[in-house]
Amino acid sequence: MAKSTVRSYPRRQGRSWLVLGLLCLAQFMVILDTTIVNVALPSIRSDLGFESGAGLQYVISLYALTFGGCLILAGRAADLFGRRRIFVTGLVVFALSSIVCGLAPTPSALLIARMVQGLGSAMTSAAALALLLATFQEGPDRNRALGAWGAVGGAAGACGLVLGGLLTAVAWPWVFFINVPVAIIAAIGSVRLLPGPVSHTQARRLDLPGAGAVTAGLGLLILGLTRIDRNGFTAVTVTSLAGSLVLLAVFVWIERQASDPLVRFSLFRTPGVAGANLVLVIVTAIVASNLFFTTLYVQRIIGYDPVLTGLAFLPNSLLVVLGSTGASHLLGRASARAILTTGLTILAAGSLLLSLIPTKHPSYMTDVLPGFALTGLGLGLAIVATTTAATRGINHHDQGLASGLVNTAQQVGFAVGIAAIVAVATAVTNTASGQTTERLITGYTAGYLTGAALAALAALITLVTLPGREPHKVPNNHS
Repeated sequence: MAKSTVRSYPRRQGRSWLVLGLLCLAQFMVILDTTIVNVALPSIRSDLGFESGAGLQYVISLYALTFGGCLILAGRAADLFGRRRIFVTGLVVFALSSIVCGLAPTPSALLIARMVQGLGSAMTSAAALALLLATFQEGPDRNRALGAWGAVGGAAGACGLVLGGLLTAVAWPWVFFINVPVAIIAAIGSVRLLPGPVSHTQARRLDLPGAGAVTAGLGLLILGLTRIDRNGFTAVTVTSLAGSLVLLAVFVWIERQASDPLVRFSLFRTPGVAGANLVLVIVTAIVASNLFFTTLYVQRIIGYDPVLTGLAFLPNSLLVVLGSTGASHLLGRASARAILTTGLTILAAGSLLLSLIPTKHPSYMTDVLPGFALTGLGLGLAIVATTTAATRGINHHDQGLASGLVNTAQQVGFAVGIAAIVAVATAVTNTASGQTTERLITGYTAGYLTGAALAALAALITLVTLPGREPHKVPNNHS
């Protein structure tokens, strides 16, 4: 393994928190873009002339494909070539592709630009979390930083729905143009606040065969999963999923043979890392499916428009912020396992409450808000606890890889949640009796109950795989 020399990050307290603000701003932009475009899809279809809804879905799924597929590669590239360099490059790619998205004259141009935008998001997000881990040492400061990181992610989702509706009312290209000033501010701030390369390796070798296999494998996995709920198990879907399994198996074989692998599997022997990433997949799946069913319920059954729906989701986001902040403070007094188990219990309770939605005389305040608010609180607690457990004790030189794995778990969980849980709900809807509304709500109820069961499973995995006491801190080489 190549020897390395490491230069410390500045330790000034005020500067560190400015860095956190910068990183959270970039993460807010990336997460915002996963929801802000959804509201604009009907206008995009009308203006650009998409022939069908099936083609329009790729505006979302191609972004998810390159975003989720490239995260591990981006994280390792940040470790090898400099986190600031990858972070700033990602911001530039994201800004330029956002401009192209807004100016796209044809569906094909928009879809290609969205794929590039996903690549920029992967570079930005993976490098940002790695920079956060390198800036804040394990302990109270990192816990607070991760609390802010989790809060920003939760708030960005709901803000995307609200901003998407408002900007689409002006003109749909603005859902893309809004990214440009944010990316420029973040890039300029990066040059001023972040140090240059913090590590220098004598042999900067990127495992290209492994990178190609895992990127293509994850991309096909996410593509296949996102197609299930829209298209079912078509030939394209089955081929995508089968191809992903083959490529991921090839990736494991390559990594075991490589002298300088992209992913050192010994990373998963660090106490709690494997279990935390698995639980993160499940947590994201639960939250993604709850968001999906709740959006349909408040729009199709209660009758809210997209903007009002976004406003109705603000309490959920505020509870994410509260849960994330609370988790960051509790981590100094309780283990990540205890906090995560609590968050999962609250998630299960929220899903059970949502499963009680009525078919007649529905009310947002009494039938939706309590359960959906609990979902936000549980997510806030869980996201900080899982991220802490998945990144604790990681060697400084693997922090980019660890951040890539955490972000990949979230993207895969989102795709799995929408695909698998919606498939369960659809099957129940198709076999249910009664009027259309009654059948739909029966399906939504099945989806919420599936989420509650998954929360119980995740709690069991947490208790089995995460240490009850935090492992001894592994000193970073740059400390």
